[in-house]
Amino acid sequence: MYCTNCGRKIKDGERYCPYCGTKTFNEYEFNQQRVDYAISRRSIPMCIILSIVTFGIYGLYWLYCLASDVNTLTEEEDSSGFKVLILSIITLGLYELYWLYKVGERLSDFQTYQGEMVDSYRALVYLILGIFGLNIVARALIQNDLNKYAYDS
Repeated sequence: MYCTNCGRKIKDGERYCPYCGTKTFNEYEFNQQRVDYAISRRSIPMCIILSIVTFGIYGLYWLYCLASDVNTLTEEEDSSGFKVLILSIITLGLYELYWLYKVGERLSDFQTYQGEMVDSYRALVYLILGIFGLNIVARALIQNDLNKYAYDS
């Protein structure tokens, strides 16, 4: 078995590459196809407009939904939607910067798991957008990725 990131040979059954730390998947896991994920498709323009019109109140709800949907999609309970929302408010947005970076990593890992091409700079892009106050753009990019796997309601 070879690492998908650095290309080095690793032992079968290893969950992480010992050389670069990238999460690995065995051939069975890699070829599994999941079709239906229990997340809803959301209109990105509508979410942005509602966030602006409600002076950010809808943006907080959207953040909660994004965190919950990422957890559902990746089947990991890293941070609940409520935890992300509360900690982002308490830390005046600093926790959201951390969360944006972690979500970028988790979505990249998920796309690797799905056998898709992975944007290795996704986490860094989300973080930089957040640092420059463009959280709404980062959220739109995350929503775009989630919409690819959402069921049509």
